[in-house]
Parts: sequence; structure tokens; C-alpha cells
Amino acid sequence: MNAELFARETFELKIGENVQVLSDKAFRDSAKNKFEAVGNVIITHQKNSIYGERASLDFNTGQTTVVGNVRYVGPDMTMYGSEMLYNFRDKSFSLGNARILADNYIVLGKKLSRPEPKTVIGIDAEYTTCKDCPESWSIFGREIEITLGEYVRIKHAYLKVKGVVVMYVPYIIFPIKKKRETGLLFPSFGFEFEEGFRFQQPWFWAINDSADMTFTPSVFGRRGLGHQYQYRQVFHEDGWVNLDTLKVLDEVYQPGKQNEELSGDKVFRHFTQAETHWSSGEHFNGHFRLLGVNDLDMMRDYDFFTQNLVDSTEIGMSGFLETRTSMLNLAIDGDFQNNTLFNDPKGFDHRYVQILPKVSLSTSPVTLLQTKIPLIRKFSFGLESDFSVFKQNHYAENLYIRNARRLNSRPYINWELGNLGPVNFRTRVAYDSQKYWFPNESEKTFSKSGVFTESEISFEVEKIFGMAYTENIPVEKVDVAKLSKPTEKSVVNKNLIGELPAFNEGLSKENFVIRRNAYRHSQEFKVKHYYFSDQRTKGNARFLNQISQNTGDGQFDAIDALRSREFLVSNTETRTTLPLSNTVEIQWNNSLVRKKAVTDSLLIDGRSLTDNFSYDRVSYFNVSQGYDLDRKSEEINENLTRLKIDTGITINSFNFGFNEFFFYDTSEHIFSFNISKDSEKYKIFTRFIYDSLTTPVKKLATLGTKFNVVNLFLLGAELQYDLEDKRYASTQYSMLYKPRNECWEIDLRLKRDLVEKRVSVNFLLNFNDKGSSFANF
Repeated sequence: MNAELFARETFELKIGENVQVLSDKAFRDSAKNKFEAVGNVIITHQKNSIYGERASLDFNTGQTTVVGNVRYVGPDMTMYGSEMLYNFRDKSFSLGNARILADNYIVLGKKLSRPEPKTVIGIDAEYTTCKDCPESWSIFGREIEITLGEYVRIKHAYLKVKGVVVMYVPYIIFPIKKKRETGLLFPSFGFEFEEGFRFQQPWFWAINDSADMTFTPSVFGRRGLGHQYQYRQVFHEDGWVNLDTLKVLDEVYQPGKQNEELSGDKVFRHFTQAETHWSSGEHFNGHFRLLGVNDLDMMRDYDFFTQNLVDSTEIGMSGFLETRTSMLNLAIDGDFQNNTLFNDPKGFDHRYVQILPKVSLSTSPVTLLQTKIPLIRKFSFGLESDFSVFKQNHYAENLYIRNARRLNSRPYINWELGNLGPVNFRTRVAYDSQKYWFPNESEKTFSKSGVFTESEISFEVEKIFGMAYTENIPVEKVDVAKLSKPTEKSVVNKNLIGELPAFNEGLSKENFVIRRNAYRHSQEFKVKHYYFSDQRTKGNARFLNQISQNTGDGQFDAIDALRSREFLVSNTETRTTLPLSNTVEIQWNNSLVRKKAVTDSLLIDGRSLTDNFSYDRVSYFNVSQGYDLDRKSEEINENLTRLKIDTGITINSFNFGFNEFFFYDTSEHIFSFNISKDSEKYKIFTRFIYDSLTTPVKKLATLGTKFNVVNLFLLGAELQYDLEDKRYASTQYSMLYKPRNECWEIDLRLKRDLVEKRVSVNFLLNFNDKGSSFANF
């Protein structure tokens, strides 16, 4: 019997625990009931395995000592250390100079012990979620208690970044469960030079599988103490509710105060969002949202909280209910809002016009007649209508009527005349009608109506270039010299010993992948005729004068405009439309679409499925020109109305877009273009907007760049310059330090606009959330 076989020994403890020991050499002292194993020791005990250079086992106590490159592998974790004490009776152990590797965290410690099956205690230990770089960030604690599968509790915790202590926390808890669990979350930090250091410590309560709450006590620098509160609940797949609020006792704020000095008083301030959505099958859904504040300056002072919640210049209540079938759609919506541009931050703009409510009814086109006879191929009709109540919170009218009820209806008939070869003919006739009621006027009503006709002649020409496919070809069937490029010269750098000679990479491949794209160029020609009969008006003369003004200030929305003057109203929505009284529009629309074969799903022969493709628009060029038939002039140029040119192109990472509206009668422009270039290392973009319809003329130029410096620093700058006022409208500079492992980041930003200047510093930690939105720049 050789020494190797003799070293294999299997024994059974008196308590029935199976233990197996394998080693290069083994010695047994029967008198003392002890066992010694030396060299490549492997000890297995139930589901636990221990590896080391030397082991001593005491059968009487069940105590085992393992030394030399110790490794413990259990069902919950893997541990490394220099010396380990393990007891087979109660499965407790202690490990010196230890390291724990779990699914989602790492712990390093001077000493780690397991006094109970589910508890690990660490002395002078560090916790981190960065598996590949524990030195990137960690939390050092004098004592760390790990409840396996539940929490990590750290006493006297020091947050370390690259080995440097940046913050002290007396006590902190991290959940290490994979399910939602109640406990403290990692705090968030922020810093602004004028307001100081911001610290927020969230506490999460997992109420049940469908509801949770987060309560976050906060310190907002000089502004004082406050908290955030969030409650979320999901009722079913299409039903949920969310409540998010921020409250603070602000020691800086006073209405109208411009500086950041302490005011000597504490002012209670809050911002609250409540939102809910529900749906019942495919036929009914509803939504409600509330944005509430007790002063309008909250959006400026606490923009880190409000900037993702406020999306317009109004805050308040809004919501809708909608039901729909295959034939009709019925909806009711309304809002009660406050104007955030109101000059009194504590007040309410009672002059602001509310919509309380708006009821909409529309139908799908209903086919009346469908034949194969030319000129009467298909007749269908439908209806679009709504009833709106416009009302001020307190009656405060001055120049214009601001309280009204309006019934807007637009029944229509679609007439498909048919095709003549590739040319398609169709027309649409609609009766456009608005009826108004004024509760506070002596003349109570007003109405306007007219018949609108839209006729169209169109045909489309397209051409396909190439065929899109993907194919794998064995290397034996191809000319490698033609399909692959050899390196031009040998490679020499500091990461190589010697040099890498020139080679042809195609020689190392088993198959060559051949990819081909197809392109579709489409040209669409349209001639459209718009005709609006003389719009009849009747009723309140004051309101007629109000909606006739070109400024558009007297209108509730674009529906109020007189159709004959709609294109003259000074807002982009209506001014860029064509006059509809009697106008011909000529359109020429071009698009180039690229078709790519998707390589994920392949047939046995190596070719892509016939319908397995992706499409993207490479370029487009569209022109629209209007011609007014009502203008009596021998010069063609004097009858031209709005010209619209819209074009763009994408070539690899280069993008270009151009848009132009030109008005012949006033020689005015609305012009914009944008250019951008993207790559893995940088992004450069520029935008320019020119709008001569506004007063003063809008001339805004924007230039920005974002680029990656040595894969660690991301620098960015964006400048917006007002060419009319000859000054910068806004500037923003940013620097983001982000390690390659994306474990943490520091974000520094300097923002300046016409109102204020702000500097902010944010420190963020990533808890093993690779591929998320973390570190987006």
C-alpha cells in the first residue's frame, strides 16, 4: 500500500456526522483520539468543504484547526483565510485574515466567526459590493454582523473611496436579500457651495408583495431639516398608486428673498405628488395626478426632487376617464391648475383659465357604401366632438372673455374615388362648428361654422436596391485574401514581450459571415386642395373681436381661431399651417429606408428568416408649398403661401437635421438645424433656432460636447447663446468621475442662467446594478 492510498481516511463522529478527510499524509493518535492531516487537505462535512495545507481534528470536542491558504465552501458563501477553527458538532467557525465572497457582496476582515448557523461576526472588517475591485469603495466597521440572506449591520462605519475615508456613520444596515425587505437603504449625498451639504437616509418598509413605503429623514445644508416620503402600491397589472412628498422646515427661505443667508425663522415648505392609474380590460381606463406646493419657489430651491416631476408651467390637479369600443370613444378630462409664473409665490393665480371639465366623443369611420364602381368606391362617415367648460377660479376678466362653455363638433364624410393606374383619388368633407355660451355677458352666445373640404391626388414611386441577408460561408469556399485584411505591420507595445508579427486574421476563422443590406427609396407626390366655405359667425361681438386678433391671446386654444385667419395667428401651432379658405398644396416626400437581416434566428442553411428584419430611416427630404387661389394677382410669387422644407440624414454616427418655414407675404422664417456626432469616446452637437415670428426675434445657438477622458473622467459642456441679446442664455459645465467597474461615481456640475448660478456635487454608489441607468451622463 503506497503513501497516497494510506492518506485517504474516512471516519464517522459519534454524533452521526459524516466527515471525510483527504490529504497527502495523515496521522492518527488513538490514545488522545486526535487526527492530523498534512498536505493538500480536503475536509468534507455534509454540504461544507474546507481546503488547507494542514488540519488537526479532535474527535472528543469536534474541534478542527486548518491552517495555510484556507478555503471554506458552503451553500451560502465562500470564505478565504490564513487559519480556521471549525467545529463539526455545532458547525461554528472562526477565520483569521478572512475574506467572504457571496453572490452580491464581499467582506474582508481581520477576524470572521460564525457563532450561529445564520450569523457571521467580523472584527475590523470591510463591506463592499464590488467583486472585482474591493478597493474601489468599501465601508469599514469596527464590528460587522452578517445575518446570512438578510442584512449586514455595521457599527462605527467609515465610507472609504480608493482607500480614503470620506464619511463616518455610527450605525448602518444593508439588506442582502434578493427580495424586497424592510430596512435602511444607502444614504444619498449632495453638495452645493451656496447651500451646503445635503444628506438623506432612507428607510424602506416592504409592507407586502404589492405595497411599500420609503421614509427619508434629511438634512438640507443651511436650509435645515426635513424628510421625503414615498408610498407605492400595485393593485393589479394595470392599476397602481404612487405618493411622493418632500417636507422641510426651511431656515433660509422667505418670500421674495434673493440670498442664501439664514432668515432667522423656520418656514414649513412642501411639495407633493400623488398619481394613480387604473384600467379595466381594453375598454376603460383612468388617470389622476396631483402636484401640490405651499409656495411656487419650491421648484427652484429643491430642483433635485422636483425636476423629474414637473413637466410644464402649471401645477395642480389633472385627470381623465376614458371608455372605448370598436365604434366610439368617450372621454372626460379636466384640470385645476396654478400658474407657476405667478408673481406671488404664496398666492394663486385666480385669473388662470381652468378646464372643468372637457367631454370628448368621437366615432370610428362607419362604412356606408363600398363598391367596385369607379368614383364611388367607398363612402364612410364619422364624428369628432367635445364640450369644454372654461372657468376662472375667481371671476377676474379684463380685456378678454375668460369664462365660457364651448361645444365643438366636426362630423365628416370620407369619399374614396378610387385609382387610375398608380394615381389615387380621395376627398373628405367636414362640417366644422363651434358654439359658445358666456354666463357673465349680456350677449350670452356666439357661434361660428363652415364646411371644410380636403381633396387629394397622390401617387408613389419606389425602388429597391439590393437584397438583405446574412449567410455563414465555410472558409474553404472563400478567397481569404479578398475577404480579410492582413495587419500592415507587426505590433509592439509595453503590454507585449517582444512583438506580434503581421498576420491575416481571416486564416483563424472557420466561417465568414456575409451581411448585405437592402435600401428602399420612396417618392410620394401629392396635390391637395383645401376649401373652407365662408365661415358664418353669429352672436357676441366682443368675443368675435377677441378671437380675430393675430396675437392669439384672446383664444382659449387653436380651435377658437377663425379658419380664414388661422394662419395669421402668432403662434407656431397655427402660423405654420396653410390658409384653408381656398388653397392648393403640393407635396414631394422622399425617404430612404435601410433593411437589415437580423442574425439571431437562422435557418439550417445559414440564411436569415424571410421576415426577420429590422428597418431604420437613413435620410428623408420633404417639401410642401402652398398656393392661395383667392389672391387675385398675375404674379405667381404673390399667391405663394407657406413653404416647408424638412430634411435629415444619418450616416453611421453622424446626424443632421434641417427644418425651414418661409412665409412669402411677410418674408419671415422659422428655421432650425441640428448636427451631432456620436462615438464611444465623445459626442459633439450643435443646434440653432431662428424664429422671426416672435417679439423679440428668437436667435438661439447651442453648442455642446461630452467626451470620455482615459475611461475615468467624463467631461461635458453646453453653451446656449442668444444672438439677439448678445449674451449667454445658459451655460453648464460638468465632470463625472466614474471607475471602469461602475461601482461609484462623483458628479460635479456648474449651472448658470439668467436667474442664478449653482454648483453641485453628488456622490453615488452602485450596488451591483450593472447595465442599469447608473452612470448615465
